[in-house]
Amino acid sequence: MRLQRPVAIAAIALACPVFAACAAHADALAKNATELRDLLRGPAAAATLNPIRTESWCGPNGCFVDAGDLRLDRDKGGFARDKAGKRIQVIEHKPMGGPALPELDWTPLDAYEVSVGGKRWGSCMEFTHTGLGKSGVYQRWVSVMLVPFEGSQPAGSAHRFVGYWAGCDSLQAGASPAEVALPVVERNEPAAGKPLRVVGYRCTAKGCDGKVDARPVDGDPTGESGALAIGKP
Repeated sequence: MRLQRPVAIAAIALACPVFAACAAHADALAKNATELRDLLRGPAAAATLNPIRTESWCGPNGCFVDAGDLRLDRDKGGFARDKAGKRIQVIEHKPMGGPALPELDWTPLDAYEVSVGGKRWGSCMEFTHTGLGKSGVYQRWVSVMLVPFEGSQPAGSAHRFVGYWAGCDSLQAGASPAEVALPVVERNEPAAGKPLRVVGYRCTAKGCDGKVDARPVDGDPTGESGALAIGKP
């Protein structure tokens, strides 16, 4: 099961250090995913990522992917039910009034354990999309799925974001060990003057909240280079 959660959030300038590219990074140009990640991170501390081995397999009940403590249902989509019969609910974060997020290809590209301050926060996975993200300029769009934990178990929800040149390596340490921060370049609301915007998400086991960065994003996401310029607020 998945829920669409429109992000109706006021445009504000995000302060350093958590979501940052502050004055020193104003009007900066990002020509690839690494440069965009570093620009959005600024001086904030990166969350610690440890790769998780994934294993695809099929049985009488269908085909699945195991990623550490998580099991994904490749046939039906979403997370498989655990031994108690519970299923992690997927919450999709998208702009208010925007189209539904593209269908996910439920075989992750990469999966990681996420730690903050030396403690396990949860898991992060990266996905492509059915019909998109396989070739050409659409490879620049990636779904990032965050699964916060409570103690040693998933908290019961997962949060999906679709971002331009996005990845788990964009995760930052939040204001406490219970929080991570994820800056994402995503599609803007349909009525907005520019096609892209930066949203800074803060996520805990209780959920994720986002705030729009007031700095404009310029560039053609379908262009040959794909470079983006992040301006002053």
